Amino acid sequence: MEPRAKKPMKTEAEAAEVEQKQHLPDDLVLEIVARCPTIAGVIRCAAASKPIRRGILNAPFLRRLLRSLFHRNGGGEHGHGGPPLRKLLLGMYHKNNDPRRPPAFVPASDDGSADLLPPSVAALPPAPPSCDVAAGDDDNGGACDFGAYLPVASRRSLLVLRRRCRNGSRDHLVARHGPHPVELSVCNPATGERRVLPPHDVLDASLALLDGDAIAISPPPPPLSFRLLAAELSINDPSTLHAQVFSSESGEWAPPMACPITRRPGGREVPCEFAGGRPRPVVVGGSVHWLCTTALGDGVLTWRRREEGGGVAHEASVVKLPRGYRFERPQDMCLAVLSPPAAGSEAVLGLIFRGLGEILVWAREKRGAGGSGVMWKWKLWRRIHEASIPRPANLWYRWFRGGELSCYCEGSGTLVMRAGDAAMSPLLLDMESMKVSKIDARKWELRKETEFCPYEVDLLSYMLFVMKRF
Repeated sequence: MEPRAKKPMKTEAEAAEVEQKQHLPDDLVLEIVARCPTIAGVIRCAAASKPIRRGILNAPFLRRLLRSLFHRNGGGEHGHGGPPLRKLLLGMYHKNNDPRRPPAFVPASDDGSADLLPPSVAALPPAPPSCDVAAGDDDNGGACDFGAYLPVASRRSLLVLRRRCRNGSRDHLVARHGPHPVELSVCNPATGERRVLPPHDVLDASLALLDGDAIAISPPPPPLSFRLLAAELSINDPSTLHAQVFSSESGEWAPPMACPITRRPGGREVPCEFAGGRPRPVVVGGSVHWLCTTALGDGVLTWRRREEGGGVAHEASVVKLPRGYRFERPQDMCLAVLSPPAAGSEAVLGLIFRGLGEILVWAREKRGAGGSGVMWKWKLWRRIHEASIPRPANLWYRWFRGGELSCYCEGSGTLVMRAGDAAMSPLLLDMESMKVSKIDARKWELRKETEFCPYEVDLLSYMLFVMKRF
């Protein structure tokens, strides 16, 4: 066989001309990128060239991409009509006892991958200078003397911080803070935005981020968009849930509402209190749920907002736990937001129970319509035996015994657990892969469960971290 003749080498000009002919126009490439089914695919496309990367990071394109992803995922946070948009659990914010410093951040990984995160991921935006009153201002009783920040809620890349004012002057408290001497602020560590909220009337015993667009695309960054619910169960009025909602659009708190708590909508009132030391609510389709205890048994307290006669009505009701379950140890249970695998199905309320050598996952499903409307029933979705969970070598062999459940991270599908060994930092169980990992923290940093809060970030905000701007 005769050897093939070598092709003549192209000059640089000829090679550049061929390369130019082989590339599609940038606007056409961006049209293709906009149809990528995942954020990972968008990041791969951004690595193609600098012009494409600049086009992807352009604010109008990012907004269009976000709308497209939500449309393909059913138009909802938890995939109403499609799979959910998965998020990343970056780590835990926890209380820093130094009031001059923001909450500390602990990465969620102990395998070294956390070192790859940009430092800006954990950096909290500073509080606006106008938050503190000058020390010489005596018109309202002097300056604020704030204590340490406490992370109290997080959802959709947003983090809620609370700090207490220790200035005991009555004139100062009334003028600066209203009925409660605290300051609430909502920030997005991913984008560097922060908003300090005005005083509220309802005691913030529990806080829940209801909805909103946590993605802020710059330049320039639009204001944070969210709604925040503050709720309390009063000792003097345990049959009523007092609540108040802040809207970032109006910049104000809505008037306080008093919702009688009933066993079912329209039923008789039931005295109720939050279960456990710190209420950790979950939000499903606009309704907020808490574990609670009542004189008639333990259950789930639900606050919902519904349209009624051209107006808006709010109601609070209690449903029982699955048969045979009660709070012998409240730390053996936590609520969750579960996304069914079937397309077209909505997210449902879930209950995770840690039993003897196993984890049970219950879901509250629709079971047709009865005489009084839609019927809901608890159904056992999943049973996870301890033996089926691969145990990392750096965990105590009896890690599961004596453990506690802290919370469920809805975006990443991660269960936060406290091991039976009190000296060990909290554990993370990925409910999809069944991978167990330890949080990279010293044993004293996350000792108090009431003082730390998990933080998840949406993949689009994370993309803004890892992609260099040009």
